[in-house]
Order: sequence, then structure tokens, then C-alpha cells
Amino acid sequence: MALKQGNIKKSLIKVFCMDGSSIDFLGNFKGGDRRERIGIYAIYNAAVDGEKFLFFDYLNRKAYITYACFSDCRPEYTSLDFKHGYVVLRNIDGSLSRSKDTLDIGKKQEYVICGRKYLFIKAEIENIKY
Repeated sequence: MALKQGNIKKSLIKVFCMDGSSIDFLGNFKGGDRRERIGIYAIYNAAVDGEKFLFFDYLNRKAYITYACFSDCRPEYTSLDFKHGYVVLRNIDGSLSRSKDTLDIGKKQEYVICGRKYLFIKAEIENIKY
């Protein structure tokens, strides 16, 4: 993933995927401000069968990524909050969840499986400096 500023191209993330890992574009999201547009990517790590989520703010040209790696979750785009630095993720198969509770993992850099215990996970995001 690269950011082009004039004739200069700056690399944000370089991934070499010989093990089946990938960067998947999940889509663009328009925020509360009509001008705001955010690109959402899943960075799949085949070694752990999980994903980190990357959010790119096109208006401010800033990128953010989750600290943790997740399995079976997707971001709730409307929950994305750059100011407070978090996003809420939803279990892909909500029918498995026994509870509608939210697990807050903060800045933990761990592998989180969205399983039967929680429907939502609140995860902090960090600004990628480039």
C-alpha cells in the first residue's frame, strides 16, 4: 500500500505473501462528514489464520491499524473513531454468540478469536507513522 504525494510515492506497508497471506480491500466508507472517506483493508496473516484491520483516511492522509490480530470478525464501520482511537468489531457469525456483550481488549497485541462468548470486540487502533 502506497501513498502518492505529487511525484513522490511513499510506501505505507509492504507485504510479501509466499505463505498465502494477503491484503484484502473491504471497501470505502463515508463517515459522518460528507467529505470524509475511509478505505478499509483486512491484512490476513496465514501463519495465525487471522487479520489486522487497516483504515486509511483519504481526507487527512493518515493510516490506522488494529494492535491485535482477529479471527472471524469484521469492523463495524460506523463505530470507527479516529479521535479516541478505537473500532468495534462484530463476530461474523452472530448466531454463535451467547451474549450481546462487548469485550474491550484495549492495546493488547494478541490473537483474538471472535467466538461464542462475545458478539462485539472493542479494539484500539494506532496511527501508522510514515
